[in-house]
Amino acid sequence: MDGGFNIIPPQFQVALAPRGPFVNTDNQAASLGPHGELLISFYEAPYRMLQKYKQTFFAANQADTTWSVGLTTTYTGFCLSNPAASKKNLSVLKVGFILNAAPAAIDPVGIAQGWAAVDCTHTAALTVYDGQKGLAAAQANGRADAGNTTLSATPVYRQWILGGFTATVLPSGSNPVIDEGGLIELVPGGFVIIAAIGVLHGMAFAEWAEVDA
Repeated sequence: MDGGFNIIPPQFQVALAPRGPFVNTDNQAASLGPHGELLISFYEAPYRMLQKYKQTFFAANQADTTWSVGLTTTYTGFCLSNPAASKKNLSVLKVGFILNAAPAAIDPVGIAQGWAAVDCTHTAALTVYDGQKGLAAAQANGRADAGNTTLSATPVYRQWILGGFTATVLPSGSNPVIDEGGLIELVPGGFVIIAAIGVLHGMAFAEWAEVDA
């Protein structure tokens, strides 16, 4: 067009996906944009970019742990905290809990959250691992603990992850992994615990991303 601009409408094409073959040995078709970008999100895991930029970490109980009553300032079980001096926020991606023995009473399990002006005192620290390699991650800001964590503030229940069940009988069909999707974000001085109403035996884990505060 003389004296004007040529407007090129967006164009789309279908091509073989750049990833594959999949478990069925097949390649699959995917929609590509005008610059060859992949337009179908399921080719990337939800947390792929966080992994790519080495922002993900995890910690877990490595052995059976005695869970104390959760909403106390002295606690055993699983705790994830963000030190008060941290320059990052912890965005919780997934948490999980399993029972190792039948409880003596009906004891729901949930996620409790709190915030304190000073750090949690970790007396039974768990190793924090790199989310890509599964190796100890000295550069992580998040800290995890398995027992006798003295908290400077009492937490409150935020979510339930395992409902009440019949005393002395292990529940069946419970989902041991909860996708938080980043809904829980810990500012410096914040913490979350996997908290039980009563005393239990179990193990838990958390995976999180460390993002700019």
